[in-house]
Amino acid sequence: STRIFWSFVKPKTRTVYFMNIIRSPQNTAFFTVTAADAPSEVFKGDDVSKVYDDVMQRVKNMNKDFFSHGDLFSVYPMERSKNNRRAFCLNGPQFFGFGVNCIREAMEKSANAASLIVPLAATSTPYQFCFQNPTQQSVTDLQRKRALHKAEKDLENATGCARTEGIGAINKSKGSGRITRALVRSDKDNSSPSRSRALAKGAASSSEGGRDPRARNDATSREFESTQAKYREMKSVPMEQRLAAKRSHIHGWGLFAKKDYPKNSMIAEYMGEGISQPVADKREKMYEVLGMGSCYMFRLDLNEIVDATQIGCMARFMNHCCSANAYANIITVNTERGLEKKIVVFANQDIKRGDEITYDYKFPVEDGSLRCTCGAPNCIGRMN
Repeated sequence: STRIFWSFVKPKTRTVYFMNIIRSPQNTAFFTVTAADAPSEVFKGDDVSKVYDDVMQRVKNMNKDFFSHGDLFSVYPMERSKNNRRAFCLNGPQFFGFGVNCIREAMEKSANAASLIVPLAATSTPYQFCFQNPTQQSVTDLQRKRALHKAEKDLENATGCARTEGIGAINKSKGSGRITRALVRSDKDNSSPSRSRALAKGAASSSEGGRDPRARNDATSREFESTQAKYREMKSVPMEQRLAAKRSHIHGWGLFAKKDYPKNSMIAEYMGEGISQPVADKREKMYEVLGMGSCYMFRLDLNEIVDATQIGCMARFMNHCCSANAYANIITVNTERGLEKKIVVFANQDIKRGDEITYDYKFPVEDGSLRCTCGAPNCIGRMN
């Protein structure tokens, strides 16, 4: 911005001041003022009021012999005293322009108004809106964009290849322990609602000798047929047309919706290689030795775990969130190989196109907590 004001180089003379607001290396606002008649002298600082005071002090010193001395009709400025700090009828924000009402109104109505309410740093001074507040969606989008940019930067490899980074690639996960996406992996952990439902269904199936659910009572048969129809409808649309794996502001890659999902609708099947508990334990250790930052395991029942680390689909990229919009359930469907259990992700609320699909991992408490960066209002800062 520019402003015509009294010069600090020549008395009784006005000049043009050029004001700039830039982003400092510390990710905070940095203010500079340059006068047209003294381009080599730059007033700068991270406090707009201090920069303004420095300019005003120089103006006062240069024009100290030419103040109006109380004459309200004088063309000269009034002397600024300690008791009348607003004698120049300006302050720092007004001098730069963003404190003037017409400019504030234009800024608040601009397309990037959300940037005023999302601070660059925790120490940034919050902006108070006066004319028009940005929409909640625009603020959320900007927060995600900035968090995504930060996540991308954190995951950058100096060599350009993660495989050459060694253990450093794992350390970039920012957890005090290694992030392992072994969803509902402990058969001793009964805290997971999805696991409890899975065990209940598994026990029911075993107790009835694996009979076809359609041979049971009418209610169970209708539920089975409804689930079967929903499953077939979901599988009829290729996954890449329904979902996308993209960089996430939560952690690394995330799973995003490419269509709207109503509450309780099927989103995806968690697919992978079925293995036993002993094999899963060995593989988890092997993945850690190989420097793989995450492994993707999901318990199907007491005897089988689905490992999607090397063989699987994009459903494995679901990130943890303390306020998740999806949940997992184990269903029984009739396939070409007969009745099979499937891990299916459901929406626990309406999910809009472009939203990230998240799940509560419900990790058990282990040695070393795993940091959570979901940013949800109820986030406790850790996943276990």
